[in-house]
Amino acid sequence: MLRGPRWPRSARQAKAHAVLVSVILWIAAAVVSFTGTSDRGIAGPLKGADFVQFYTFGHLASAHRINEMYDAASFHRAQAEILPESAREIYPPVYPPQAAVMFMPVTGLSYQRALFIWSVITIAVYALIVWSTWKQVADTLPDRTFVVAAATAFPPFWSLVLHGQVTVILLAAFWAGWLALERHRHWLAGFAFGLVAIKPQFGIPLAVVVLASGEWTMMAGALTSVAAQGAAVWLMLGTGALTAFAHNIPAMITVADLLEAKPFMSHSLRALTRLTPNWIGLPLWGALAAIVLWYTVRAWKSAAPVRVRLGVVVLAATLVNPHVIIYDLTVLVLPLLWFGSYMQAPARQQDAEMYWTAVYWLFVLTFIPTAAVIGLQASVFVMIGLLVLVSRAIHADQDTAAPASITPRIAA
Repeated sequence: MLRGPRWPRSARQAKAHAVLVSVILWIAAAVVSFTGTSDRGIAGPLKGADFVQFYTFGHLASAHRINEMYDAASFHRAQAEILPESAREIYPPVYPPQAAVMFMPVTGLSYQRALFIWSVITIAVYALIVWSTWKQVADTLPDRTFVVAAATAFPPFWSLVLHGQVTVILLAAFWAGWLALERHRHWLAGFAFGLVAIKPQFGIPLAVVVLASGEWTMMAGALTSVAAQGAAVWLMLGTGALTAFAHNIPAMITVADLLEAKPFMSHSLRALTRLTPNWIGLPLWGALAAIVLWYTVRAWKSAAPVRVRLGVVVLAATLVNPHVIIYDLTVLVLPLLWFGSYMQAPARQQDAEMYWTAVYWLFVLTFIPTAAVIGLQASVFVMIGLLVLVSRAIHADQDTAAPASITPRIAA
């Protein structure tokens, strides 16, 4: 996979690093998770910290305590009532009500058991997605051991499991949408992408691509998916949950930057522009996001393989997202595999070397807290580099292809 980059010096060396890091990370996670409590108690970073809010949401939804779901003070009181050990932790209620419906079944389970079950589900879904995706590109990425080691050593996935987050739903949405697009089922792809509504900020590039490319069938599928989720909320909780969430949106936007309390966990363009005064930072973020979205639309309209075009969308979804924590980068496992296969073409040997070196350092820089020194995670610069590198490869192919051989892609 690696062809002579300066560091790591070989694919063999990179594989050894992946195996070693994977073993260390998961032994550390097991030791801390199963031997006592962390210094922050049950809600500590190795005790499913973020799962506390979903567990609380599920209990409130099950008891139809709708008014408490989207009032920050009431939500925290309920959280402390349900899990006294988590009283020191504050979670602004920012997730849409379908998240509450999804976690209603945890009501009859202890916190530890519910977290364990969710962790098993997360690991199983991730393993299925990585394996099935790799099988589609195994002809160009044949080293199964390397892929498995790298997938399990991916710091965002490790963080996802330890925090009990729901990013695996986004990963499943992009994966299912990809499978549908490969089969020219654009409505089904849109329906799958509609699941991104659980973290709607990830849908920014998808919305731009749909509007700029006239993907109206895909839009219809996405709108149907969101409507179905809304109907499920209405049936289970009534209209009160939907209106409460809608009324809470302005407050959520207001506190968005407050949710980024740990720079070493933030990985997006907004983490970069947050270093500047707000009157500069917000316009600068908008300008940088516009550039990323321009690259995204340009790639989507190209004749590149579906998985490559969608990979650019997923990468853009992390870059332009105003709120990206390390575990959200788990979605990048898909484009990293897709791009890796694409860059292995014989004509792209030099670009392939650069690509795999960048991927190696993305792993490193999502784990090492560079924000302690420079104020943000250097992974942001690596992701920008990956976007430029892959976009350059896509359009180099376009430029070298004979005009007669290019078949215009018509939106289904």
